[in-house]
Amino acid sequence: MKTVGIVPNYGKETAMQMVAGLAEFLKGKECRPVVTYKTAEMLGLNELGVTKYELYSKSDFIIVLGGDGTLLDTGRKAAKFGTPLLGINMGTMGFLAAADGADANETIEKVLNGEYKIEKRLMLESEIISETDSPKQYRAINDVCITRGVFTKITEYKIYVNDEYLATFRADGIIVSTPTGSTAYNLSAGGPVLKPDIECMVITPICPHSLHSRSIVVSADDTVRIEASFGSNGDIIMSMDGQTSVILNNGDIINVRKSANSINIIKTNNRSFYEILRKKLISKGE
Repeated sequence: MKTVGIVPNYGKETAMQMVAGLAEFLKGKECRPVVTYKTAEMLGLNELGVTKYELYSKSDFIIVLGGDGTLLDTGRKAAKFGTPLLGINMGTMGFLAAADGADANETIEKVLNGEYKIEKRLMLESEIISETDSPKQYRAINDVCITRGVFTKITEYKIYVNDEYLATFRADGIIVSTPTGSTAYNLSAGGPVLKPDIECMVITPICPHSLHSRSIVVSADDTVRIEASFGSNGDIIMSMDGQTSVILNNGDIINVRKSANSINIIKTNNRSFYEILRKKLISKGE
């Protein structure tokens, strides 16, 4: 019997409403549906409740009901266990989803019948090297962003690749993105779109005070070091996937490299990345 986790976006009523129906559908397919105790309590499905650890580590795969943000949050938690994720899009963009909500049952049945493929996506690990604290590590699927606070003046960011000095940007911030994240903040900041299966990272300055600053693509095997100079006035913030963030101290050094973990995305259709790109971004207004 397969154990199938279900993770809904708590903020989307349609996603929450789907959980009970999906659970019954999975039971009819001789599967064991599970949700976290929190979700079970919210929906009155106490018999499905398990710990977060059990859901992420013991599920054969996890159904994620929401948009890309929900899948990113779930993916960071599931990555160390290698648990595959099936995204059911309840949001707007849905780059990572296998299907929309209306096609959920059909899509899940394909997975149960073995009609799917797994896409392994590069993840990043960011490490803060501080003069006042021990090193701390964080994981990201889309990007690691170093940005100035609201009242902080434009900041200088020194960039090194494998300890070799690359450039200094005067800018509002720096994005180090995976190919998966290239269609997110990186794209909005003028960075290039990268095919998801390419093993690389892209460094993109945010609103650089320059006429010639451009994104730079480096190997996934490289280590990108960022040193931000902002003095004692203001804040510099490091965020991961735009969902978790920490305030940096002046003098902190950020190392960004490929993570030992990857995120496993289930795909059940033959739509190419370029078809998705065309429909989601290029031809969206047509």
